[in-house]
Amino acid sequence: MRNEAENTSKTLEDSLYPILSQFPNSLQIFNWEGEFISVTERFARSLEYSQKEMVGRSLFDLIHEDDRDQSVDALTDLRDRKTIINFEHRLKTKSGEDVWIMWLAIPLSESQIIIAIDRDITIQKDISFEFILQQQKYKSIFDNLPMGIAITDAKGKIVETNRTARQYFDIQDGEALNRTLNLRKYTLLQPNGSKMYPRNSSLMRALKQKEVIRNMELGLIKDAKVTWFEILATPIPLDNFGLAVAFVDITQRKQAEEKIAYMAFFDQLTNLPNRNSLIDKFFPIFEEARRHENWVGVLAIDIDNFKFINDSRGHEFGDKVVQLMAYRLRESVRSYDLISRQGGDEFTVVLPDLMNERDAGVVCESILDAMNHPFVIEGEQIFVNVSIGVALYPNDGKDSNSLLKNADSALNLAKQQGKSCYVFFTEELQTLVVQRLEIENQMRMALAKDQFTLFFQPKIDLQTYKPIGVEALIRWNHPERGMIPPDVFIPIAEETGMILSIGELVLKLAIQTLRLWREEGIEGISMAVNISTKQFKHEKLISIIAENLRLFRVDAKDLEVEITESSLMDNADAAVKTMKAIRELGATIAIDDFGTGYSSLGYLRRLPISCLKIDRSFVSEITIDKDSDTIVHAVANLAHNLGLSVVAEGAETKEQVERLIVDGIDSVQGFYFSKPLSGPDCIKFLKEKLGISD
Repeated sequence: MRNEAENTSKTLEDSLYPILSQFPNSLQIFNWEGEFISVTERFARSLEYSQKEMVGRSLFDLIHEDDRDQSVDALTDLRDRKTIINFEHRLKTKSGEDVWIMWLAIPLSESQIIIAIDRDITIQKDISFEFILQQQKYKSIFDNLPMGIAITDAKGKIVETNRTARQYFDIQDGEALNRTLNLRKYTLLQPNGSKMYPRNSSLMRALKQKEVIRNMELGLIKDAKVTWFEILATPIPLDNFGLAVAFVDITQRKQAEEKIAYMAFFDQLTNLPNRNSLIDKFFPIFEEARRHENWVGVLAIDIDNFKFINDSRGHEFGDKVVQLMAYRLRESVRSYDLISRQGGDEFTVVLPDLMNERDAGVVCESILDAMNHPFVIEGEQIFVNVSIGVALYPNDGKDSNSLLKNADSALNLAKQQGKSCYVFFTEELQTLVVQRLEIENQMRMALAKDQFTLFFQPKIDLQTYKPIGVEALIRWNHPERGMIPPDVFIPIAEETGMILSIGELVLKLAIQTLRLWREEGIEGISMAVNISTKQFKHEKLISIIAENLRLFRVDAKDLEVEITESSLMDNADAAVKTMKAIRELGATIAIDDFGTGYSSLGYLRRLPISCLKIDRSFVSEITIDKDSDTIVHAVANLAHNLGLSVVAEGAETKEQVERLIVDGIDSVQGFYFSKPLSGPDCIKFLKEKLGISD
């Protein structure tokens, strides 16, 4: 019997093993007692032995003692049931290291030979098994068996399967197989989606022509579902044997590929084409317009105040607004117009076959009219407005990038003009875009060349009419254009991120100025510095303030940090944490432009602030609008009840100041007392008002 086993082993070595070695496993051969008859060089080397040392050695001599009993049971079960099994255990290397091996053991009962395919799973045992599987070529390999395996006879009849293959093809354990590779029970699909007749399958051709098959994909329809397999097959050159076939379930991979392909060209929230898909469609649209001498409109559309919707109601609510917006757009444009979501609340609409500019305007009017009807979300009605920028092919650009960029420029102008409107791109707008880019470039140079300076607007106490503080205001002293006001460059600085560098510079100059004033004998005057939203959220804000206070030896109580209401909206908990850190330094905090945001006085009780600054829009109308006067009076009373002082901005007339005194305002800023002053002029002003002699 032993000679017969050795002869069979020799035959397997010469035939089956070289072919099966094409699979990502290796083939070892045991006799019935578990002794190695044949091993691969790779397997022997993995255990630090030579092939010669391994042959004749018992598998049980290498098994870790904790795994020996289960391994004995596994091989006993294999011999008794004479069926393919899989099991795993630790083997000891020559140096005593543990190596985890998973075996797929196939018994040949007549020869009392065990063909075992090994797989080193040491890494999988050390780290997340599922993560490792996802890194491998076949994502649907499970931990018990790597693939389905079927062995056929020379006529294609399946003579042996493993458990995974039986699950794939609904074969009961112990069932007498009477099936061939024709798989007549199932409908098969090719990767292109067409059906395939089993008798014409590549597997049958490989069987007849003794060919090797790699990376063949096949879909199997079962229970109205398609399971996709990647198939590897190789002829077995033994009498009465046909093919060894491995089936790897790649259904998840195929679904992922389909999803990735979908995600590459479609927005998942709205099911609209995304930017990639849109750009792909531009060229044929332009070619059609060129042939017929038509125009093409490109609309850049943005939801007005969408950030407030997200911040106040949550992103899930915002997503529903975006979905309804997509629906409204579909209903507002022509059936052949192309709608795309660019991301966030931004949409693009492409209008082919326009005869003139008015045709684009008609579509814009239709979109704006659709916004007159409220959105109903979670039983609540809300009104949503949009702004639209329009660029036209070929006048405003002859390629997708130019048209999209110019439509965005027109959209920005629509936002500046009050929103809820549409604006066409023009040469004048192009000039503004160029100027904006020029300002951005020059602003970077201005930072390096110290062209920024501070002006100071005094804050006057309404009881004593004496200055009690100033607000630092950034100015750009351009060598050619002169003094550039902040409303020109600050928005650009916000967009580009340069606001962080500018804000850091303002803090430094303001605190340095306090030191200069102390040396000039000016005491009791606080310095207010407005902190942008981005700077307020920056992790280095506290350390920058602390370092400058230390560097210029300034008492922190003389520094007042002004924060806008919008800075508090994104993450209230983080905002409170930052504000507490500022207070711990000794500085005070004021809420700037109060009344223009979305805070409430009840909410303000949580904040470690000391002052409210009422926005100038209320002050400018206080003597002519009763509602504005009522608001100012109410804010002052409630703020005082919370222990806060109140500053009014923009006081320009005597009547306004007198009204503010009646309303209980503590102090004011405005042209009535002083315009913003340069450093030297401010020192002169403060000394005169405070009675300090030079």
